Amino acid sequence: MKRLFFSVVLISLLALIISGCANKNTSNQVQPISVVELKKQLAAGISDSTVIVDLRESVLYNNGHIPGAILITFADFEKEYPQLDKNKKIILVCHTGPMGDAAGQFLISKGFSQVFNLDGGMRAWDQKQ
Repeated sequence: MKRLFFSVVLISLLALIISGCANKNTSNQVQPISVVELKKQLAAGISDSTVIVDLRESVLYNNGHIPGAILITFADFEKEYPQLDKNKKIILVCHTGPMGDAAGQFLISKGFSQVFNLDGGMRAWDQKQ
């Protein structure tokens, strides 16, 4: 009987550990992504499971943006976020970073789990060109 109990406890612990490791964002925090890392991902080919969202105003977006990024302005984000898929990795981009953090926290509050913010925003992106 003790052996059965021990086996059940061990299996339960292993299941918890495995499920915790499978969660991409266990801290429910917006995860930073560096310009270098994002460029590596772009060079390797961003998969269909990733969406880059530019939060800046349309004038700034039209003057230059990260390849493949879609525009959802920060002002319209709460209204437009439902077009994003909760099962995809979301990378947020703003001018310097704070709006990406705010939008990311909003997404996490709505059940998104793979939320990233570009460190330094487009300013950092432009400096690394």
